[in-house]
Amino acid sequence: MRLRAPLAIRAAAVHLPRRSLQVSEALAGGLLRPQDHAASGYEALPAAEPGDTPEAFAVEAARLALDQAATRPSAIRLLIHTWLHRPAHPFWSPAHHIADRLGAGRALPLSVQQMSNGSAAALHTAAAWLTADPETGPVLITAADTFVPPGFDRWRGDIMLYGDAGCAAVIDLPAPGRDDLQLMALASTAAPHLEAVHRAGRRPGDTGAPHPRETRRRFLTEHDAETFRSAARAGAAEAIRTALRHAGLDHGGPAPRMVLLPRVGARTLAALYRPVLERLLPGVPCLDLGQHTGHLGAGDLLANLAAFPTAACPLPPGEHALILNGGGGFTWTCAVFRRPAPTCPSHRPTDTKAQT
Repeated sequence: MRLRAPLAIRAAAVHLPRRSLQVSEALAGGLLRPQDHAASGYEALPAAEPGDTPEAFAVEAARLALDQAATRPSAIRLLIHTWLHRPAHPFWSPAHHIADRLGAGRALPLSVQQMSNGSAAALHTAAAWLTADPETGPVLITAADTFVPPGFDRWRGDIMLYGDAGCAAVIDLPAPGRDDLQLMALASTAAPHLEAVHRAGRRPGDTGAPHPRETRRRFLTEHDAETFRSAARAGAAEAIRTALRHAGLDHGGPAPRMVLLPRVGARTLAALYRPVLERLLPGVPCLDLGQHTGHLGAGDLLANLAAFPTAACPLPPGEHALILNGGGGFTWTCAVFRRPAPTCPSHRPTDTKAQT
């Protein structure tokens, strides 16, 4: 997606439950297979308590982001919610519930679902909407998942380890005098022929708990594993090259300061993404921030976005950073962000939208 002008990331936030499950304890207790422990490289997973809902986590993350952005819920014009696993209730709109809980009664609630790439799909939607209609902003994006039994086995259900969280971001058109993080470019590519990776062996109407590990195994009995790896690498590479080109960072442009990776574990990153980045962006640090969260479902991109102002991901003024993400289906997204030079605080204008 070639943006006409950069968009402003007013704030991004993550809400994690208080309980944290130690991966070493799961391994010692037989909940986690040794090979999966080695494959992830992660240490802990945030875990919901009984009765917690993903939508409640989304609301908490949204409140954090709105507070950081100095934006009242009543100012939000578009609220986009996404998830991977499932909402708290069937036949229901979680986006409308979140808007109501926040007091965002003037927002248009919208749900976007694109597996683990949901946050990226929501970001695309927000960017397109803001570009087409500037009065859409501010836009609030939320993502939330809980991977709790008996509906999901976070330890053995897949080749990666899953954590529970709510994530949120406030996005708008840039305002004079502000030094918000800027979204410079956004590019996605898809490989629909891989959709059966999460369907193989299941019948229409199956309502049991999802078993991504089993469907993937069945898919790979009929397709060569290298074919899947090659398609994933090609998809990620195309998204990265396109995003760099749209941001003006190709053909000898300045190298990005860092790349933040999807939180899918060391083995998957080594097989699918690190070889691509080593070829396209040699020497650029590629960071996996999932050590204490695991994979956050649809929230990985927003959680990584929230990390930029922290000590783990300092982004100096004038520097660029990339976030790479992917999800079942399959789809890959690369987003390019830039930290602008700070402006004089005495000349910062009043954010009229925040006072609406």
